[in-house]
Amino acid sequence: MHLNPLSVLQTLEEHLPDNAILVADGGDFVATGAYVLRPRSPRSWLDPGAFGTLGVGGGFALGAKIVRPECEVWIVYGDGSCGYSLMEYDTFLRHKTPIISIVGNDACWNQIARDQVPLLG
Repeated sequence: MHLNPLSVLQTLEEHLPDNAILVADGGDFVATGAYVLRPRSPRSWLDPGAFGTLGVGGGFALGAKIVRPECEVWIVYGDGSCGYSLMEYDTFLRHKTPIISIVGNDACWNQIARDQVPLLG
């Protein structure tokens, strides 16, 4: 079964609490999320930006939760970027740091493939 990313992200937007901190970590799913998800307050959207690196979501989320423990911290991942920071979940568990993750899995590095496949075959 395939889920529509816009529908998933809109549902998330409708249910996020007012104290949510959103961490964006790479991929088409996250790029779409940037148009749909609304930061709840100043400093509640953490994103490495267009020229940032994949895999920073775990570290960003850990830092956000330590600094603002009363907030609900969500990471929105693409499947590729998630693969770069899965080891951070060991840290979350060992230090009893609740983080919520959403992974948009298209089973492809689609942001890369979209440009390279037509160009390179």
